[in-house]
Formats: sequence, structure tokens, C-alpha cells
Amino acid sequence: MRSRSMKAALAGGLGFLALGGTFTWLATADASAAATEPRAAATADMPSLVEDFIHPGAERILQDRKIVLKRGDGNVMLKPGNGEGGMNACLGANNVFVESRLDKQGFCFVTTGTTGYLTMEIPDAFFLWTQDQPMQATVTADGKTTVYKAPENDVTEIGETDTPGGEKRSVLVELRISK
Repeated sequence: MRSRSMKAALAGGLGFLALGGTFTWLATADASAAATEPRAAATADMPSLVEDFIHPGAERILQDRKIVLKRGDGNVMLKPGNGEGGMNACLGANNVFVESRLDKQGFCFVTTGTTGYLTMEIPDAFFLWTQDQPMQATVTADGKTTVYKAPENDVTEIGETDTPGGEKRSVLVELRISK
């Protein structure tokens, strides 16, 4: 009798192991199938949730408009588009317009909030037109850095147009909301 109950227990245990192995195989099969599902693939391609502060579309803007937009907090952004319409297309209340010999259309920046910044490289910038937003513009020329205060609703000469006879050609390297 003892051997009979041992055989039954052993058979039940082997059956359990076999069944457990089946579950393991099913779980493995299911996990590998899940890895190829569109939802899993989409999750793998999702951008990081960590903010890198790089201007959206910066590479495309460099290609299309020939300016480098680096880092910012999102409160100073280049207005979408190719600049068509020039300053007239930049007459919104919180917009800032930068004139440069690089592009006859100029560059329109939209601002939000009372603080914000964007670092960039816009060569040959010479005027800053503000609407309702006072700005601070940082310009480099011939190895020197100059910071300009641009009051709201005004035109501010920056870089080479700031001095009689003009400075060397300059690069606008930062715009900052200065309220």
C-alpha cells in the first residue's frame, strides 16, 4: 500500500511538474508574443520624458533657415514657418522680431510668460523689434559679448548698428524675457 500511495504521489508530482512546465512555456510564449505587439514596439520608440531643453525642430530650422537654435525653457520659440511676411507677420502682442542680413524675412519669436530664454546663433543680427515684451539680447562680435536691454514696443539697435561706424559683424546668441 505504501508503494501504491508513493506511486500515486509521485505520479501527481510529475503531473504537477509537467503542468507547471506547460504554464512556463505558455508564459514564455505569451511574453515573446507581447514583445512583437504594436503597443510594445510603440513604447520602445517613445521619446524620453526627461526634458532636454533643445528647441523643437532645431535641425530642420538649421537646414531651412540657416540659424542654430540651441536651448531654452520653451517660453521663447521661433514662430513656425519660413518667415514669409517678415515683420508684418510678427505683429502679435508677445512677439519679438530679429532682423539679420542672413535672411531678408527676419526671424519672429513668440514669447509666453514673464520669464524665458533661448540660446541661439543668428549671424549678422542688427535690430530687435519688441511688442509688449521687454527683452534682453546677448550679442557677440569680435570676441566681445554685449548685453542689450530692449524695452517693450520699441526698436533696439544691436551689434554693428549700435555704434557709429558700426562694430564688427555680430551674432545674436541669446534672447531673454526681462520683465
